[in-house]
Amino acid sequence: MLLTLGLSLSSIRADYLPVTYDSNGFFHLDSGQSPYVGYKPDTYSDSNPISLLVWLHGCDGDAEGDLWMVAPPSTRQTQSYIAISVGGRDGDCWSVDTDTPKVLAAIVDVAKHFNINPRKVYLSGYSSGGDLTYLVGFQHSSLFAGLLVENSDPFRDTGATQASLLASASWKINVAHLAHISDSTYPLADVRADLNTLTANGLPVTLIQKPGTHYDPDNGSSGTSYELIHFLLPYVDAGWESPKINLSLTNPTNSQFSFTVTGADGAKCTVQAATNVTSPGWTSLVTNLAPFTYSETNTSLSHQRFYRALVAP
Repeated sequence: MLLTLGLSLSSIRADYLPVTYDSNGFFHLDSGQSPYVGYKPDTYSDSNPISLLVWLHGCDGDAEGDLWMVAPPSTRQTQSYIAISVGGRDGDCWSVDTDTPKVLAAIVDVAKHFNINPRKVYLSGYSSGGDLTYLVGFQHSSLFAGLLVENSDPFRDTGATQASLLASASWKINVAHLAHISDSTYPLADVRADLNTLTANGLPVTLIQKPGTHYDPDNGSSGTSYELIHFLLPYVDAGWESPKINLSLTNPTNSQFSFTVTGADGAKCTVQAATNVTSPGWTSLVTNLAPFTYSETNTSLSHQRFYRALVAP
């Protein structure tokens, strides 16, 4: 039997697709689902995986305008991450019913151009973008190290129930939520209650409370964008990572062998098998909460198959 480890993004490669940049140093790409705009800092090198911040604007916002917030001019050249701002809803709100593919496709596409660290992808958004962040972040939590949200709610406008969202999260994903005390769009008492529900279900949640309303212009020491930059973006450097999974062969015998899945304790993980690693067509064998052991009858087929473990979608 042969072991391999599954990753959600491409492995390190030497043939990243070329990128052109505008006068602001921004790159403009299209994932096939929607356009997106991004910034690559001077700290980037093809030989070293870098963190990725994926941003979703609020209602009436636009992708390029918001990139100036998540890649601030004063620090963007030395920031520790590539930032992308997803397009396809400029001047509008996000649709929680149809826009998930835009987010996922942008993540996959940007990894064709840059060496993205698959365990340090952060999904983030403001207001309507925060709604979609929570929906995608819970339903595809294996992709993300953490969720960074401003002026939104974990459940209210996601189009899903509390129970279904909590059940869909395959691990206890990190959450940092910035709320404003006088936000009448997402009242703080309701937001606190829903964040407490996340905490009660074992998710590590940080609530950052600031004076202000749903949107406030910057005055140099406060405001919606100022507080995003100074109090929420630093969580990209908090050391969060999505789970790392170890798949090890234990106690093989003539009639049976077992795999032990560890390293992502508490995460929902799946063991899969395939006969051709270059074009695998992976078949799921078992899904359980790590750590766990999976046993299989030892046959001639077992010695011809590849096995992997990954965080369940």
